[in-house]
Amino acid sequence: MRVASIIDISLVDVPGIPVAVLFTAGCNMDCSFCQNAEIIPRKSGQEMSISDIVNKLSGNLTDGYCITGGEPTIHKDLHDFLKALRLEDESKHINLNTQGLIPTVLEQSLPYLDSVWFDIKTIPSRYREVVRVKRDPWPKVVKSIQLLLDSGVRFWPRTTYVGGMTQPAEILKISGLLSEMGFEGDYLVQNFKKSSGTREKDVSDYYEPDFTELESIVDDIPTTVNLKLEWR
Repeated sequence: MRVASIIDISLVDVPGIPVAVLFTAGCNMDCSFCQNAEIIPRKSGQEMSISDIVNKLSGNLTDGYCITGGEPTIHKDLHDFLKALRLEDESKHINLNTQGLIPTVLEQSLPYLDSVWFDIKTIPSRYREVVRVKRDPWPKVVKSIQLLLDSGVRFWPRTTYVGGMTQPAEILKISGLLSEMGFEGDYLVQNFKKSSGTREKDVSDYYEPDFTELESIVDDIPTTVNLKLEWR
């Protein structure tokens, strides 16, 4: 598995749980607003053995782990790594961040997970444009969402609201799609921010939005979905 970096402890990546954070290297999407753009290339980071990664993570005084990226599911040994983490300490919470483009690897990983942050990038008709891939990714995204809904793993959907790209109606549409699929719970919408991790050329036309942009849709959100705004 290729590893970009490890944070010894984070209090913000999993609600209420201090976790060690592993950033895997490489991604199969190329979102213009990515906050970790330097680790999108498949050859970024460094190759590490599962045992070395587990030893590094388990040496921290935390109550769990957050596996993010990049996109962790591009690594075919992800489920072996998660299994090793679970065997190291069954009591610790294991969280995965994914965008769902590889449902086969996600399905293999589910037995070892407690929660999943699932990044829904946009509405179906705009997916190829927004994530900049050759084929329509939406069918695989839907399959991954359904796998999570059918599992016992906590499913936490979220979308980054990008000023100059995302429209309020798109958040309403995603809320409706989640409700139609049987989801009940919090749908997190977070604000885009320019940072040292974004690519200046790609984000030149974007702005950091004000949460008031979403006021017009709040009353129309399906009752089964709790729209949760997290402005950083």
